[in-house]
Amino acid sequence: MKRTKLYKTYNIIIRSVIIITSFTFLYFQLFVKQDFNNLLNDISNILNTSNNWWLIILSLALMPINWSLEALKWKLLLKNKEEISFGLSLKAIFSGASISAVSPNRTGDYFGRIFVLKGTKFWEGVFITIIGSYAQTITTLLFGGMAVFAFLTPALVSNENLDSSRLLIFQYTYVILLSIFILLYFRISLISKMIPPKWKRIHKYVNIFINYKFNQLFTALSISILRYIVFSFQFYLLLIAVGINSFSPFEALLFTSSVFLINTIRPSIALLEIGIRGSVAIFVLNLFLSETEINLYLENAVLLASSLLWLINIILPAIIGLFFIKDLRFFKSNNQ
Repeated sequence: MKRTKLYKTYNIIIRSVIIITSFTFLYFQLFVKQDFNNLLNDISNILNTSNNWWLIILSLALMPINWSLEALKWKLLLKNKEEISFGLSLKAIFSGASISAVSPNRTGDYFGRIFVLKGTKFWEGVFITIIGSYAQTITTLLFGGMAVFAFLTPALVSNENLDSSRLLIFQYTYVILLSIFILLYFRISLISKMIPPKWKRIHKYVNIFINYKFNQLFTALSISILRYIVFSFQFYLLLIAVGINSFSPFEALLFTSSVFLINTIRPSIALLEIGIRGSVAIFVLNLFLSETEINLYLENAVLLASSLLWLINIILPAIIGLFFIKDLRFFKSNNQ
């Protein structure tokens, strides 16, 4: 009984620290930094002067679909170990979004999800969540690879930022590594065989990979692809909303895939990304269009679209997640 009360106290303390830290980061980003004030003014101008304001509303409406797909994927992957409701999965996803928003490379996402589970041990939950992240990363690399080969590397060569003799080596290397990455995903059970049996504790948890068959992994990857399409469509709608309507749907996919690929491979903290994400989008825009087509309006429009996407898919889910952190249990009275 005494230990149960102590665990309860620890849970309250950790939840409070997370909520205070997240709230402080959010407050700083939303009300202290001038970037957000400028963003609000730009959004207000669009709503007041543009007939495309409804595209922002549509992109906002797609946010719950985006995160619901992630919740569905996580629920599917957990099925081998623990059955949870879709509602609980969605709460865990938003909790993870809140914690990951203030953690390097969104590593806090694991903690926000795992501590809602009752029948799954900590490291089992971590490895299951890694499978879902793995599927999403493959998706980003697949679409990003298309953008790299069709647009990004040729643009770098034409701008003399990349030597043409090295381009072929880069492309072959990318294809080989991506193929290995995909093969390992569908044969993820091999990981358990790579761990020496004498590492009993690690081997015990890694053995969870053995339970995942092709059909389940393929479904998880399909959900990841669908989520990527939704996310890309959100960005496309926002580009049109801010006045960039010269891209065809295919060109827009190349552009967004390039931006997403660079944002995936660089280190980051989600809540501090508003300027960085915009800079990446402007960098890609300068490669995509000729110097005669680039102007300050286009750069500001791309920066605005990137900032809106950050606000809708990062900040808003992080705020929603704050309401669910109270349900996390970091210490349990049993031996899970």
